[in-house]
Amino acid sequence: MSVFILQNLRKTYVVNKKEHIVLKDVSLSFPDKGLVSIVGKSGSGKSTLLNILGGIEKPTSGRVLFKGKDISKFNDRQFSSFHLHGAATVFQHYNLFDDLTALENVILPLNMQGISKAKCEEKAIDLFKSLKIENLINSKVKNLSGGERQRVAILRAVITEPDVLLCDEPTGALDSQNSREIMGILAKISKNTLVIMVSHNQNLVSEFSDHIIRIQDGLISEGFKIDKDRFNETFTKRKLSYSSSWIRLFLFKNFKNNIGKNIFTFISCLVGFVSVFLCVGFLVGSEKSYSEAVKKNLSIGNASVSKIEFVVISDSPLTYQKTVRPSLQEVDSEFKEFSTITVEENLSYFISSSCSCVLNDKPCSDFQMVPLLDLTLKNYGSDLIVRGSAGSNNFDEVIVNEEFAKLFSEDVLNKELIFKNTATTNYKTYDNTYPFIEDELIIEKTMKITGIIREFPFLNSPKIYYSYGGAKSFLKTQNMENLSHYLNKEYTFYDYLIDCENDDIASSYSSLIFLKDLSESEKFFSRAKKLKNKTLEVTSQALEVKETYKTLISSFSKTLFIFSIIVFIGINFILGMISLSSYLQNRKNIAIITCLGGRNGSIYELSLYENYLVVILAFAISIGLAYFGQSLINPLLSKQFALSNLIEIPFLSFLGIRFGLILIFLLIILFTTTLFTIIPMAIYRHSFLSEELRDE
Repeated sequence: MSVFILQNLRKTYVVNKKEHIVLKDVSLSFPDKGLVSIVGKSGSGKSTLLNILGGIEKPTSGRVLFKGKDISKFNDRQFSSFHLHGAATVFQHYNLFDDLTALENVILPLNMQGISKAKCEEKAIDLFKSLKIENLINSKVKNLSGGERQRVAILRAVITEPDVLLCDEPTGALDSQNSREIMGILAKISKNTLVIMVSHNQNLVSEFSDHIIRIQDGLISEGFKIDKDRFNETFTKRKLSYSSSWIRLFLFKNFKNNIGKNIFTFISCLVGFVSVFLCVGFLVGSEKSYSEAVKKNLSIGNASVSKIEFVVISDSPLTYQKTVRPSLQEVDSEFKEFSTITVEENLSYFISSSCSCVLNDKPCSDFQMVPLLDLTLKNYGSDLIVRGSAGSNNFDEVIVNEEFAKLFSEDVLNKELIFKNTATTNYKTYDNTYPFIEDELIIEKTMKITGIIREFPFLNSPKIYYSYGGAKSFLKTQNMENLSHYLNKEYTFYDYLIDCENDDIASSYSSLIFLKDLSESEKFFSRAKKLKNKTLEVTSQALEVKETYKTLISSFSKTLFIFSIIVFIGINFILGMISLSSYLQNRKNIAIITCLGGRNGSIYELSLYENYLVVILAFAISIGLAYFGQSLINPLLSKQFALSNLIEIPFLSFLGIRFGLILIFLLIILFTTTLFTIIPMAIYRHSFLSEELRDE
């Protein structure tokens, strides 16, 4: 029976754009056993022919049939089985794995078949004994002599009992005694197996060969003729099996050999994973801090409402827009669905933010005066007090924020400040004798600072919070002397504020809204934003801070999101490049494994598991480091921004899934690691097989 049949085989190489023909229309058939030697001058094509028979190289044209099947059309599984059970190769330079023992090298093909370790070793030891080299079993290959390596290489090739044994110059590097011993071993094997050998030693070939094929200038000058009747021969099918368990032999050795690259990969992954975790923590924490930030501002309960009027200019098509104070009824009507809103007159013309104060003889004007409906802070804001206590609802006590306190070198708590402001009014009488009655309100009020609060510092300014009710009562006691004399009755500055025109400067062109319950703040702000296109316009410092902070957080979050993607891609790029580098560095070993029967998937797994080991270790440690980093950074951010848990990594629950972030992130990492590891290797998979194993 013909195990191998070659039909019109042709092989050419292109060197410097010039075609070189190595084999010319070779047609041969090989028997199922015996020692067949291929001889010829150096460069005649004998090793090329052997490589084509072993599937290491592909013919330019023609077919190589193994048991009636064209090996060039084998898929990965068939190619693996061909090397495991069909044609095993004994290489000229042995191609053993130096870091493995002789026994580990020999049992490797059996490991690929999934045979138990005990049976593998039992069979291998018997073979070692048959060649009387059992003393080499536990020796590292790198410590063996040339003859010993050749014997181990032969044992590795024959342990699977292949149909064909391909030997490339098996005695080329040996002395005469070892050469004869090796030829004796091959001759013995050839009694039951086809042994195809390439050799330049004419004496040994003549003595031991059953058949000789001579090649000259790429042509067969002596060989077997093809029996066409044998093309349709049927062969007994062997039971085939395969296992990836053999990669354990190489995994930790490769990991150790690549320790430098693996440490670099580990550190890169660790830094990247911690960065991504912290970015996710900020994205989650910033959403929660968004609402918290607004509540850390006492002015959240205050807003001013103005009315926009369009005035037509007489005898002109032009109109102009002016801002006036809306009536309390108009404001009440617009916000009637809010049960906890109080609408009041705006006192800011008389209690102006442009006023000044004196504290311990030091003047200060860079601050804001902000009214509170309840300075006792019973409903909200008491948790913001860091020192002292809330005040009372009179005009003698105030609360200041930390920004105001920092304006002074000494402690301001329980100190008295002198508030100073001057406001002038002009009452229009429509009397030609006295067309205007002018009065001036001079305030020089002593106020005690009862407490200091810590607010969200973003866009915050020094503030003094006073009681609106206390200031209102104070204005009701301040008579307008000139106007009272003119009207012949007591007339206070608060009366003037009530009665003045809505476009009078004293009206501040607005009314005030106070929220008694912060639970309606979000609803109120939402309503306020919708009024922008209407005649009423709401102005709130808290709303402005909220919107600005939201925009900032949104922009920063998008930047972090892009940064996280770049980091993640960078990590995987590093993984892919390092994997490819290791793959190319070990391509000789990979080519050997391929010719021993290793499948693509298993070879990919070898690199993949090494990366998995590094990545999973880095991932596990990054969880702890990210948690530690979160605990370390949050207090610093809290001190800086008065916000707790600005970074909140959702380790325990994410998207409603327990440990969801860890699980999802791990799955993504494993998927991308697989992708970035396999794709570069798949591109280069077959590009170096013949280059690494072509000895001639």
